[in-house]
Amino acid sequence: MQKKLMFSYLIIILAAVGISMFASWSRGYRYMAEQREEYHLMQAEMLADTFSEATLDSYEAFADKYSQEYGVRVTIIGKDGEVYADSETEERLENHATREEIVRALEGEHVTVIRYSKTMGKNYAYSAVPIHNGEFEGVMRVSLPVSEMTALNNELIGTTMVTVVLCMIGAALLAALFTRTLSKPIDDITRAAEGISCGEYDTKIYTSDTQQIGRLAEAFNRMSDNLKTSIRALKRRNIEFDAMLKSMASGVIAIDNNDMVMFTNDVFSQMVECNKDTIERQPFYTFMRNAVLFQIITEVRETKETVVREGTIALVSEKLVRVTATPLLKENEKNLGILLILEDITQIRKLENMRQDFVSNVTHELKTPLTSIRGFVDTLKAGAIKEEQVAVRFLDIIDIESERLSSLINDILLLSEIESKEEQEIIPCDVNTVITDVIELLQPKIADKGVKIVYEAKANIDEYPAKADRMKQLLINLLDNAVKYTEDGTITIQCEMQNDRLYLSIEDTGIGMEEEHLERIFERFYRVDKGRSRKMGGTGLGLSIVKHIVERYNGTIRIESKLNKGTKFMISLPY
Repeated sequence: MQKKLMFSYLIIILAAVGISMFASWSRGYRYMAEQREEYHLMQAEMLADTFSEATLDSYEAFADKYSQEYGVRVTIIGKDGEVYADSETEERLENHATREEIVRALEGEHVTVIRYSKTMGKNYAYSAVPIHNGEFEGVMRVSLPVSEMTALNNELIGTTMVTVVLCMIGAALLAALFTRTLSKPIDDITRAAEGISCGEYDTKIYTSDTQQIGRLAEAFNRMSDNLKTSIRALKRRNIEFDAMLKSMASGVIAIDNNDMVMFTNDVFSQMVECNKDTIERQPFYTFMRNAVLFQIITEVRETKETVVREGTIALVSEKLVRVTATPLLKENEKNLGILLILEDITQIRKLENMRQDFVSNVTHELKTPLTSIRGFVDTLKAGAIKEEQVAVRFLDIIDIESERLSSLINDILLLSEIESKEEQEIIPCDVNTVITDVIELLQPKIADKGVKIVYEAKANIDEYPAKADRMKQLLINLLDNAVKYTEDGTITIQCEMQNDRLYLSIEDTGIGMEEEHLERIFERFYRVDKGRSRKMGGTGLGLSIVKHIVERYNGTIRIESKLNKGTKFMISLPY
């Protein structure tokens, strides 16, 4: 065991020293290379400054002088790439306009590039900076053979290897001395630790030693028992905690006093549209920047009391949330952080607003005809009933308003029925027959108008699985709408079947509408021209009924419209 333990120590020491050596060498080499590059780049910059201020007799003299002074190769190149002087050779060198360091220096960079020199036949490190002197503009290049840096690297490696060998010899001697005395008890402790690391918390250490090793074994056994009890309690608590978080419909997140996320649940990650793994142990404000949350967190830290606020969180989509922030306190009142519970109330508020708008609109729509009816009735009671012509005209108006009330109530009941009831019986209907019946039904309305309905039935359309009455209601509302807003023109109906879907389109050449109305046209009681709609007898619920019927059959509806050119409704229904 002693030999194995000693061998293990040597392997560990060798690995540690090897890694340290490699890390030190690579970092040292990289550091020296970077320092060398910075040094030569600084030389090039100093020569550039000297060159800019010097009165030059010749470029060759300048290059030779500073090459000897700095111990580097100095080259002066014009902006056209022509070499004006080189300290290492008197031969005329080829044009350098395509060399990387020259191109980048002419663009204004201070750059160092390592590459092979054809002229000198070896690798060079080139440092180049832009220069100018009077009318001359070009590049000052300082270069040094890479071989000098390689020699320094080899010397560093040799020194490091000698140090490693000496360290290994010393480590081997110390390991032999240490393992001789600790082999047996450490072996026992190692086996026990391995058992505990695998979850075997019943592992014990038995020894006759009463000194330090004996006390260590006794402490280890107590630690094993305590760890076993703690692990069981933690697992049970974590299971309960995770179950509680997962069962909550609200988003939960806890942050510490440094605004680091301690834990969160899946609902919160879905609410803020971030991955849960990327949120935990991250700063809270790196992924959530919201004024409402910032104010709540600040207030809780100041008051140490629970705070409830409502606000908007705008991420990929805007959400209205109710935030409950509670301080996390220990028994000694020490603040550990803040627990935030975010409840998405966007849909609730939307439904409340829709209900309020619906009640308001229904009240308004009912109040108008009722007020009219009540006024004419009071007028008749006051004596107008004795004037036959006036009385008949008032009764006709009362009849019209009553019919309007009846239509409004019927549409409200129909809309409520579509929203609240499932279809009791679905009998496939012939769509061509339904369209033809609706066209015949609307013929009296277009008899006195210059409107023509065009429809060509297609024979390859399968029967659609829907109640015929629902399809009629859909088509009647769309066609009636088209007839109302088309004084003179054509209403074209198209129906076809493609890829197991039924496609319906109704296009008119009427007055159309502006684009700003298209998003709201299917809202209840929404009218583009309120006065015109009421005058034509509309209840404001027709298109809302159409949309609900389409959605009942899992379809989609789109609208295209241009002012004074017409409107087109396009419906897609899956079979």
